[in-house]
Amino acid sequence: MRALTLLLAIGVTLVVAVSCYLLLAALAGRRSRRATRAARWQVLHYGRDGQTVVAVGLVPPDGRVLDEHVVDRIADGDPEWNDRFLRARESAEERAYHLNGGGTHLPG
Repeated sequence: MRALTLLLAIGVTLVVAVSCYLLLAALAGRRSRRATRAARWQVLHYGRDGQTVVAVGLVPPDGRVLDEHVVDRIADGDPEWNDRFLRARESAEERAYHLNGGGTHLPG
Protein backbone atom coordinates (compact mmCIF):
# COMPACT_ATOMS: atom_id res chain seq x y z
CA MET A 1 0.00 0.00 0.00
CA ARG A 2 2.87 2.36 0.80
CA ALA A 3 4.39 1.76 -2.63
CA LEU A 4 1.12 2.66 -4.33
CA THR A 5 0.83 5.85 -2.27
CA LEU A 6 4.43 6.76 -3.11
CA LEU A 7 3.87 6.18 -6.84
CA LEU A 8 0.69 8.23 -6.75
CA ALA A 9 2.49 11.10 -4.98
CA ILE A 10 5.31 11.02 -7.53
CA GLY A 11 2.78 10.94 -10.39
CA VAL A 12 0.84 13.93 -9.02
CA THR A 13 4.09 15.84 -8.48
CA LEU A 14 5.18 15.17 -12.06
CA VAL A 15 1.80 16.24 -13.46
CA VAL A 16 1.93 19.50 -11.46
CA ALA A 17 5.53 20.19 -12.51
CA VAL A 18 4.84 19.56 -16.21
CA SER A 19 1.67 21.66 -16.06
CA CYS A 20 3.58 24.57 -14.50
CA TYR A 21 6.30 24.30 -17.14
CA LEU A 22 3.76 24.29 -19.99
CA LEU A 23 1.92 27.26 -18.50
CA LEU A 24 5.12 29.30 -18.11
CA ALA A 25 6.24 28.41 -21.64
CA ALA A 26 2.88 29.51 -23.05
CA LEU A 27 3.02 32.82 -21.15
CA ALA A 28 6.58 33.49 -22.33
CA GLY A 29 5.60 32.74 -25.93
CA ARG A 30 2.61 35.05 -25.65
CA ARG A 31 4.81 37.85 -24.28
CA SER A 32 7.30 37.32 -27.11
CA ARG A 33 4.56 37.44 -29.76
CA ARG A 34 3.14 40.61 -28.22
CA ALA A 35 6.59 42.27 -28.28
CA THR A 36 7.07 41.21 -31.90
CA ARG A 37 3.74 42.73 -32.90
CA ALA A 38 4.80 45.99 -31.23
CA ALA A 39 8.16 46.03 -33.06
CA ARG A 40 8.78 48.75 -35.62
CA TRP A 41 11.46 49.16 -38.28
CA GLN A 42 13.85 51.95 -37.29
CA VAL A 43 16.96 53.55 -38.73
CA LEU A 44 20.12 52.40 -36.94
CA HIS A 45 23.71 53.51 -37.27
CA TYR A 46 26.75 52.43 -35.31
CA GLY A 47 30.52 52.11 -35.61
CA ARG A 48 32.16 48.73 -36.11
CA ASP A 49 35.71 47.82 -37.20
CA GLY A 50 36.58 51.30 -38.50
CA GLN A 51 33.32 51.66 -40.40
CA THR A 52 29.99 53.34 -39.84
CA VAL A 53 27.14 50.94 -40.50
CA VAL A 54 23.78 52.40 -41.52
CA ALA A 55 20.93 49.91 -41.28
CA VAL A 56 17.22 49.40 -40.74
CA GLY A 57 16.37 47.29 -37.69
CA LEU A 58 13.20 45.65 -36.41
CA VAL A 59 13.09 46.91 -32.81
CA PRO A 60 10.43 46.10 -30.17
CA PRO A 61 9.81 48.44 -27.22
CA ASP A 62 12.46 46.68 -25.09
CA GLY A 63 15.20 47.80 -27.54
CA ARG A 64 16.46 44.41 -28.80
CA VAL A 65 17.18 44.22 -32.52
CA LEU A 66 15.19 41.28 -33.94
CA ASP A 67 16.27 41.71 -37.57
CA GLU A 68 18.55 44.06 -39.45
CA HIS A 69 19.02 45.12 -43.08
CA VAL A 70 22.35 46.88 -43.72
CA VAL A 71 22.00 49.81 -46.12
CA ASP A 72 25.67 50.90 -46.31
CA ARG A 73 29.05 50.50 -44.63
CA ILE A 74 31.17 53.63 -44.78
CA ALA A 75 34.87 53.63 -43.92
CA ASP A 76 35.65 56.20 -41.22
CA GLY A 77 38.37 57.79 -43.38
CA ASP A 78 36.24 58.05 -46.54
CA PRO A 79 36.51 61.59 -47.97
CA GLU A 80 32.84 61.36 -49.00
CA TRP A 81 31.77 60.11 -45.57
CA ASN A 82 29.26 62.89 -44.84
CA ASP A 83 27.51 62.67 -48.22
CA ARG A 84 27.40 58.85 -48.14
CA PHE A 85 26.11 58.85 -44.57
CA LEU A 86 23.29 61.29 -45.39
CA ARG A 87 22.31 59.30 -48.51
CA ALA A 88 22.38 56.03 -46.56
CA ARG A 89 20.23 57.48 -43.76
CA GLU A 90 17.74 58.82 -46.29
CA SER A 91 17.57 55.41 -47.97
CA ALA A 92 17.20 53.69 -44.58
CA GLU A 93 14.37 56.04 -43.56
CA GLU A 94 12.53 55.30 -46.80
CA ARG A 95 13.05 51.56 -46.34
CA ALA A 96 11.79 51.71 -42.74
CA TYR A 97 8.71 53.62 -43.88
CA HIS A 98 7.84 50.96 -46.47
CA LEU A 99 8.63 48.03 -44.16
CA ASN A 100 6.42 49.47 -41.42
CA GLY A 101 3.59 49.93 -43.91
CA GLY A 102 3.70 46.27 -44.93
CA GLY A 103 3.52 44.83 -41.42
CA THR A 104 6.30 43.36 -39.32
CA HIS A 105 7.28 39.75 -39.85
CA LEU A 106 10.10 37.92 -38.17
CA PRO A 107 12.62 36.28 -40.46
CA GLY A 108 12.59 32.52 -40.80
